[in-house]
Amino acid sequence: MLKLTSRWSRLYTVLAVVSTFSIFSCQKNSLTLESQEAQLNKKAAVSAQAGATIATLNWDQTYQKIDGFGAFGGRIVPFFESAKRDSILDYLWGGSGLKLNILRGKVLHTYPFNQQTKVVTIKPAGVSIDVDPNSATYQNLTADEKEQLGQVWIIKKAKERYEVPFVMASTWTPPLYMKTNTSSISAKWFNGLNFNTSSTAFARYLTGFVKSFQNEGITINAISPSNEPENVFSDWDASYWDSSHLGQFITNNLRPELNSAGLQSTKIISSENAAWGTADNFLSGMDRSKVDILAGHGYVEISGIITGQRGFNQSPSMWNFSIGGKPMWVTEASDDGGNYDNGIEGGLKLAVNMHKLLADCNANAYVFWLGMLAFQNNEALICTKSDGSLEFPKTYDVMGHYSRFIKAGYMRINVGVQNGNGLLISAYKDPQTGKFVLVVTNTGTAAVPLDINLTGFASGALNNYQTTASSSGHWENVGTVNPNSSGVYSLTIPAKSISTLEGNKL
Repeated sequence: MLKLTSRWSRLYTVLAVVSTFSIFSCQKNSLTLESQEAQLNKKAAVSAQAGATIATLNWDQTYQKIDGFGAFGGRIVPFFESAKRDSILDYLWGGSGLKLNILRGKVLHTYPFNQQTKVVTIKPAGVSIDVDPNSATYQNLTADEKEQLGQVWIIKKAKERYEVPFVMASTWTPPLYMKTNTSSISAKWFNGLNFNTSSTAFARYLTGFVKSFQNEGITINAISPSNEPENVFSDWDASYWDSSHLGQFITNNLRPELNSAGLQSTKIISSENAAWGTADNFLSGMDRSKVDILAGHGYVEISGIITGQRGFNQSPSMWNFSIGGKPMWVTEASDDGGNYDNGIEGGLKLAVNMHKLLADCNANAYVFWLGMLAFQNNEALICTKSDGSLEFPKTYDVMGHYSRFIKAGYMRINVGVQNGNGLLISAYKDPQTGKFVLVVTNTGTAAVPLDINLTGFASGALNNYQTTASSSGHWENVGTVNPNSSGVYSLTIPAKSISTLEGNKL
């Protein structure tokens, strides 16, 4: 994706060229609907605390289905070489950790590719993926071979140990010999796929990648032919695409090639622009007929960059085109503003970003950028201290407030809010089991009393999990909340906190 120190100074310059400002925010686009729902809920809402925020959950008013939460399985070589790699896998995809159900991988541009047989070699021959990283066998590999082998290990172990159900792979750049400038890894000067000579070859390369992982016993559920296709200023591996050519490539080359290889079930993701609003503009002018999952990233828009903002987009805008019932995924986001913050302020930036994209923009899935780094930086959910020990920024805990409790298949349900006091509240239900989850974020400096009403269903006690500035553990269970005689759940949401309440429909 990026170089850690230079993303914002260069990557978003290009957004000024390809982006237009969204006029209405997600909140404004949904104002009429929310106002109507607020009126419907107002009569039923009961407050047990003076000045409290009143949240009314409506079981029967549903929105999008949640597909899940994930992270990128990298940076690959530091991940593979880490002495803590087994623990890191568990902390991300395991039951004691975030319980992520999506793993994002990378279609490396360095794989050997036989264009006659269409075979892509995804790991060096004669070397087991279980090779000791300290052994001479591993150390004698090239940097490219280490990365290739490391990715197979990460994905395969995650699948074997935790049965991670969904693996996607994004493509930063085609092999260099397929690009218009065959000597440049970047997309500078609009360097991208040479459509005149390499469209078929690149489609076969992506298909061969999926087939080779299949031969390793790993299903690549979805593939994306691009990553931030508008970025023509950065030095890292990238490929320029305009929306017209990307749509044509997917429709005329990639989908037919996947089908001909028996990979009809492999989904295609596009277009993974750097900002949600940029993806809106890009996808709206693209042939999306063969795209299965519409995707964008969750970074600050160009309008925010101009005013000095960095990192997570705190006010993403709803897409203005008709998505035709297709899912919308956030396939990358992190706080890469440059200043490391492992505390609650950093965590709340992620909390706001996730709430706005899921609850206001109806995203179906949210994938964080890096699962781990070998040093301390907010681009990763898990960091490594200088002594080799692992560090968990509050962003890790915030991610878990969603990923540990809201499962794939849950539906977002309506929450009517009165006297909001700055709280961000969203709710989700499992239509099959009757479980439901309420996520509440308080970015303010004062605690807020909250009264919860239920419409269309009843429940028993709610389990209350919280993360605050002083929390020492992950998702601390601070007790249960029981309804009063009127069926109202009353509690106090601490300042600078995120809470997840979990219950069961009776």
